[in-house]
Amino acid sequence: MRTLVFLMLGIFMSANAAASQQEPTIKVNWQHPEKYSDIRPSSGTKKSYQKRVIAAFDKIWADFAEKLPAGHTLQVTVKDLDLAGDVNPMYRIDHSDIRVIKEIYFPRMTFDYQLLDSTGQVVAAEQDVKVKDMGFMNSSPIGLGNTEFIYEKQMLKNWFQKHLTPKFSKP
Repeated sequence: MRTLVFLMLGIFMSANAAASQQEPTIKVNWQHPEKYSDIRPSSGTKKSYQKRVIAAFDKIWADFAEKLPAGHTLQVTVKDLDLAGDVNPMYRIDHSDIRVIKEIYFPRMTFDYQLLDSTGQVVAAEQDVKVKDMGFMNSSPIGLGNTEFIYEKQMLKNWFQKHLTPKFSKP
């Protein structure tokens, strides 16, 4: 009986290890976020807002992992971020700046990426990818909940579907 339990436990642990190795992953590196074009808070400190933005974008990228094939890894190095809207001290409410969203303040991001298959071979890679959504106010699904950074999320989703999905989709 004891041998069976250890054998079963060994099989269970091996199955879990194999499954976890097959999980697609996304690794994001934030290169000098203090130098990004626009990661300014409308209120609060810049450092705490920067942490909040990075955590939110890490989640956005992590959501794309579900769309990767088993065992694939996407490595991203974010080089610049310009959030939708603009924080301007001329617009204030109760001594706090506000982020003004206008069509001229569209979201942008610059990054490098590598898509690796389950053996670690590079499937696709590109440096200095510049994504932007100049029509963000007309194309984003606003009104479907109060999602922070919805414009940027939609911009990245569009890029992912257009540029990465074809690289691993089966004909």
